[in-house]
Amino acid sequence: MAKENVRKVLGVTAAVFAQMGQISKEEALEMSGLDAQAFEEAAHKAQLAEQELKAGKKEASFYDIVSKATAEYMGLMNK
Repeated sequence: MAKENVRKVLGVTAAVFAQMGQISKEEALEMSGLDAQAFEEAAHKAQLAEQELKAGKKEASFYDIVSKATAEYMGLMNK
């Protein structure tokens, strides 16, 4: 379980780097250690987190996006 959680955090982090244009999506997938479907889920969580932060009229920083997406992806919200 712990290894999978680490992969999820890496997936979200790598996805945010890809969203910001720092690395390619393919590089992010490789770095995450996730399979393609799991990476797509992580990338989707990162995208939703960024949209939610921007909707709140807050300029989303890298760490805000990673933190929010990781917490939601790992089910840490509302616990």
